[in-house]
Amino acid sequence: MDDTSKDRLGIIAGGGAIPQLLVQACETEQRPYTVVGLKGHADSLANAPAIWARVGQAGKCFQKFHEDKVSSVVMAGRVMRPGLFDLRPDWRTIKFLARAGTKAFIKKDSVGDDRLLRSVIAEIEREGFSVVGVDSVLSDLIALPGAVGTISPSQEDQQDIAAGLIAAREHGAADRGQAVIVRDGSIVAREGIEGTDSLIRGAADLPSTGSKPILVKASKPQQDRRADLPVIGPETINACIASGFRGIAIEAGGTLIVDRKSMAELADRAGLFIYAVGDEPSEGMS
Repeated sequence: MDDTSKDRLGIIAGGGAIPQLLVQACETEQRPYTVVGLKGHADSLANAPAIWARVGQAGKCFQKFHEDKVSSVVMAGRVMRPGLFDLRPDWRTIKFLARAGTKAFIKKDSVGDDRLLRSVIAEIEREGFSVVGVDSVLSDLIALPGAVGTISPSQEDQQDIAAGLIAAREHGAADRGQAVIVRDGSIVAREGIEGTDSLIRGAADLPSTGSKPILVKASKPQQDRRADLPVIGPETINACIASGFRGIAIEAGGTLIVDRKSMAELADRAGLFIYAVGDEPSEGMS
C-alpha cells in the first residue's frame, strides 16, 4: 500500500478473496475504509459491509461513499454481469445507461468487459472519486517472473506457453476474455463471457488424445489496470487439477496471486506447474 495515502478507501466488493484482503490491508495500515458489498457476489467477506447494494444501485453506493467522505474507490472481486431485467437500475444507474447504452446488458457478448468497465470507471470519476487499482493497495500480490512452487515448464511446455500468450493477448485485444487453453501447440479453447472458471471446467470434456492442456491467462493489452486484473488462487489450482491440466502460465507484473503458499503446495502435490512469464513469451524461461 502507498504509505502516503491515508484517505478513506471505498471498496466495491464482488466475489472471491480480494475484497477481504483489501480490508485486511486497510486495517493493517490503519487506513479508513468503507465497503459496499454487491448482493449475490460478495460472499467471501468475513464481516458485513457498511451497506449491501445490487449491481444496479449505483445511487445507493455513491451516496454512502459521499456520506463517509471517501476519496478513492477500488473495484474488487468477481461480478457476473446481469441482464437488463435483473439489473433493475435505480435513477443513478439509469443516467449511466443513458450515456453508456444498454447493449452491454441486453446482448452481453457484444460488449466486452473492458469496454464496460472503462465506462463504469468514468462514471465513478464523474462523481468526484479517484479510481485506483487493486495492485496499488495489494502490491505484494503481483506475480513476479518464475515458478510458483518447485515445478517448472519443460521445453515443450515453453513452446505451448509462447503460443498461448500470443493467442491470449489477441483474444484480449478483441475484448473477449483473458485466457486460452493450449495443447500440443494448438489453441483448443478460448475464454468467453462465462469467465475463466467455465473455461477450465470445459477442459474436462476435451478429447483425451495428446498431451494434457495448459491454461494461459494474461491481461488485455488495452486493459485499464484499475479494473479486472487477472487473478489466480487455490480455487483456480484445484479446478485445473480436477480438469486434468498439466500447467498454468500467467503474466508476471499483470496478474494477482492469492495465497501463493497454498497454491504452490497444491500444484506440487499434483505435479502441476504454475509459471509467471515476463513481458515477452521467452522472458524468464530457459
